[in-house]
Amino acid sequence: MAERVTAFFDIDGTLGWTDPVAREQMSDDERKLSPVPSSVVADAIRRFVAAGNRAFICTGRSPLDIHPKMAALPFSGMACLAGAYVKVGDTVLRDVALPPEVLTCVDEVLAETGTGALLESARGSIDVRGGAAGTHQPSPGSVAEALELIPCRRAHKVVLPTPAARLVVERLAGVVDLSIMELELGNSEVGLRENCKSGAVRAILDYLGDAGTTYGFGDSENDLSLFKQVDVPVAMGNASPEVKAAAAMVTDTVGNDGVAKALAKLGLL
Repeated sequence: MAERVTAFFDIDGTLGWTDPVAREQMSDDERKLSPVPSSVVADAIRRFVAAGNRAFICTGRSPLDIHPKMAALPFSGMACLAGAYVKVGDTVLRDVALPPEVLTCVDEVLAETGTGALLESARGSIDVRGGAAGTHQPSPGSVAEALELIPCRRAHKVVLPTPAARLVVERLAGVVDLSIMELELGNSEVGLRENCKSGAVRAILDYLGDAGTTYGFGDSENDLSLFKQVDVPVAMGNASPEVKAAAAMVTDTVGNDGVAKALAKLGLL
């Protein structure tokens, strides 16, 4: 019998991709959803799982912002919100939100700089002051108002213009251990340093016990911590040079079904 293996898949730039400029022109509901995999990649995930293996989503997105067509694939669980929320089946392994002092500081910085932000939680995401782009109106005028619209009244990470994100991290230095990750369109996400893909994957592997050989697929800086926890890190052809250098294998780009090609080359289908 072939070994049962476990693989972790990033979403944006790995399983699928949406042009960030085009995404900004979408309706509010569409804009917040993840991309969908191509039919070739979706079929590869199904075949991978049908062969007796486990597949997990490993993303910075909120679980409620994962497109239904993506979520419908046979994943055994997910590590979301950059590791702040982790679930295997119906069992939640991690649910670590930002403390109140971080959200208060974000509110103050947004008011001072006249910028907006996106709050992301396990119960979805919501724009504040027009979102990081400042154009998504109507939206709550403060973090406090936005939290009232989130069922759990908690946020796990926040996306805001990079200068504002750096200001939040600087002001809370020595008070809360935060990390900052640069994204596209001049934005960055801020979250607790303890919330990372590495910790999320470790929690899942500890829960599974025997996971077999482990694989991680990614394309961006936040996937480097994922790569540290798996036996075989696989970088997409569209990944940054740093991510490619950390990988054991570089596959084709997301636009050319790189995940499906890698699974086939590795003999996992």
